[in-house]
Amino acid sequence: MSVYAIHAAPAKRFHVAHACAAAALPTRHVASLGLLDVEALGGGVHRGLPHELFMVTAYCDERLDCRSAGAGDGGALRVMVSALRTQAVNFQTQGRGQLAIAMLTPLGLLRAFGRPWDRLCNERLPLREIVPAWQEAMLHGALVDAASGPERCAVFGRWLESRIGERRPLGWQAERVAAAAMSLLEAPELSVDELAGQHRVSRRQLERDFRHWLGVAPAGYARLVRFQRAACAIAEGTPLAHVAAEQGYADQAHMTRSFSETAGVTPRQLREGGGPAAALRSVFAQRMIMLPAAGEAEALRLAA
Repeated sequence: MSVYAIHAAPAKRFHVAHACAAAALPTRHVASLGLLDVEALGGGVHRGLPHELFMVTAYCDERLDCRSAGAGDGGALRVMVSALRTQAVNFQTQGRGQLAIAMLTPLGLLRAFGRPWDRLCNERLPLREIVPAWQEAMLHGALVDAASGPERCAVFGRWLESRIGERRPLGWQAERVAAAAMSLLEAPELSVDELAGQHRVSRRQLERDFRHWLGVAPAGYARLVRFQRAACAIAEGTPLAHVAAEQGYADQAHMTRSFSETAGVTPRQLREGGGPAAALRSVFAQRMIMLPAAGEAEALRLAA
């Protein structure tokens, strides 16, 4: 689940070009897949808030550049893989073009790439650092050459399915971490001790394995899931006190402190920002939230 907050002028416009239907996706591996048209001709900055899924982002146009503020990623790097985001990250965007974005579950990530993600939280890796450069070139070329949005989504989906379907050997520790993470994705209220018991491993070993393969401990992953569930419920208009109770916060004040510490925004700031653009959220299975700053609301309304 990915939450974005636009916080700087000039306006940055998003338009949904195509969204794959959930029924067409292997949802235990790929939570969503879609295309966005992005326009930031005068430059634009958005803040990516913490999320508990992994993303593969392909730039389908040479005219579009999006990089972490102050970092060297982006530019000529055409396909990026994002690790878990445990803190807010600012992104600077310039130009106009189309993005293909797939959101992967922990199981999907490990199946697709079969590598550990220790010490990589909040990082974006060029795909060429994970797979041979010729594979990245072939994928990017096929996306650029695709004649339509649905065709681009089909190309991207087939590539992901082929990666996942290769069934590269992960080893029993990675398999256990993937299974445990999927359990937390469904039920973040599970305690680490309960989770360790379910998978017949000590708490300490499970924590070590989680950090090695996903970059966070089980408790940290559960917090990300809970944060995202709460943020989405707030965007849907659910009363804050009800969200706090449903998502396991002690009370509304506890939820507010947790949001501020985790994401740098309060629940009310999410609520008062005007709510998510429904069309934009649809491309990410109702998980993308836009929080416009002053002057951005009209751009987002038009983009939706």
